[in-house]
This record gives sequence, structure tokens and C-alpha cells, in this order.
Amino acid sequence: MPQTLTRESNRRFLVKWFDSFVWLEYSKEKDAAFCLHCYLFKCDFDKQGKAGSDVFTEKWFKNWRKGPENFRYHVGQVGSLHNKATQHCTDLMNQKQHVETIVIKQIDQAHSNYRILLTAALDCTRYLLRQGLPFRGHDESETSSNKGNYVELFQFLANHDEKVHVVVFENAPRNLKYIAHNIQKELVNSCAAKTIGAIISDMDDAFFSILVDESCDVSIREQMAVFCTSTTTSSCSRGKGK
Repeated sequence: MPQTLTRESNRRFLVKWFDSFVWLEYSKEKDAAFCLHCYLFKCDFDKQGKAGSDVFTEKWFKNWRKGPENFRYHVGQVGSLHNKATQHCTDLMNQKQHVETIVIKQIDQAHSNYRILLTAALDCTRYLLRQGLPFRGHDESETSSNKGNYVELFQFLANHDEKVHVVVFENAPRNLKYIAHNIQKELVNSCAAKTIGAIISDMDDAFFSILVDESCDVSIREQMAVFCTSTTTSSCSRGKGK
């Protein structure tokens, strides 16, 4: 390092200072020292120019005679501006604190929550379809004592599974509650499409026949039963007639 005449004696930057002050940077072109942390993450420095001010960022430091003393003064106390800049630098280097990492974790958590919510909704849907039970109740409002089979079953599942409890009803996103009528209808239609696909796959190219019959229930509404049979399997489905 070049020597500079200071008060009738030659002074220069000492390489060993790097070991004691990890934030220190030296410019060969300017023969001056800078603070890397404050340079990259400059905060609102003291208006009165204390704690080194902008000497280690916009200007430069060349007072080699009192180098370590001024370096320590620049660092200051625990809550100093330099230490705040150092913390910003540490956070950047720490991948757990990195913005991209945090965003990815949030997205992964959202996907996990969505899967838990959807699985619970499908479990309730499958159960009601197998039992041939209606989904909706007469009153599904928050104050209702009986919100219908689907909502009550969903609530029962949430009460007995903590993972489901934290993602359903009031804890679920407003657009992912899976209790609205149109959502229930979509789930039922998806199950119906899967069932039809399974029947067609089982029947393959075998010969089959279809039997259709209907009868009235207690509300004098026609119920239509469809029975499919083939040389390999048979299945039955029911639907409401007009």
C-alpha cells in the first residue's frame, strides 16, 4: 500500500485491518477505505455527521494514523446505522430470509392447504353420494342450527382433524370455502364424470343392455333408475325424472 505523509511520519493502510473489520473495503485507485455494508445498504445517516456519516460511503477515509479507532467509532453501538446496514447484508446472504425463498414457501404452503381443503370436500361429497343423501339444508346461514348434510359433515370432519380445521370455513380464503352451492355442484359433476368413465372402462367392448324404470317417492316425484349390465360387470345409477 502506498505511504502518505501525515504529521511528519509516513502512514498507510494495513492489510491486517481486514481481519478485525470484515466490512472494510480498500480502493487502490483512491488509496482510501470504505464500508461495504453501508455502501450497499445505506440508511438515513445522522444529519449531524456523527458515527462516520458518509465518510465511508460517498467520500472516503484516509486517516491511517487513527484507523482502528475511527473504524470502531464508525461501527458504533448495537443499534447504530452501521449495524442496521450489516443486518440487511446478513439477511440478504441468509437464504432463509431471502425474499424469493419466503415467497416459494408461502406458495408451497398455499398449495398444501388447498390440497387438504379439496380432499376434505371430496371426502364429504363421496360419502353423501354413496349414501344417496341430499347436500343442501333448508338454512345454511351461520345462525342455523342445522345447515344441511354437507356443511354439517364438513364441520364434523374439521372438528376431528386439526389439519382440516385450520383451512376450512372462517380459516379458508374467501374464494376457496367449498361450501357454496355451485362448488358442491362442480364436485358432484366431477364425481359423476369419473363414475361414468369407470363404468365405460369396465364394460370395454363387451355386449351390454340397459334397463330403465321409474317410481314415485313419498313427495309424488318420479325417481328414475338406470341399470346397465354386460357380460363382465353390472352397475346401477339413479336419477330424478321429470
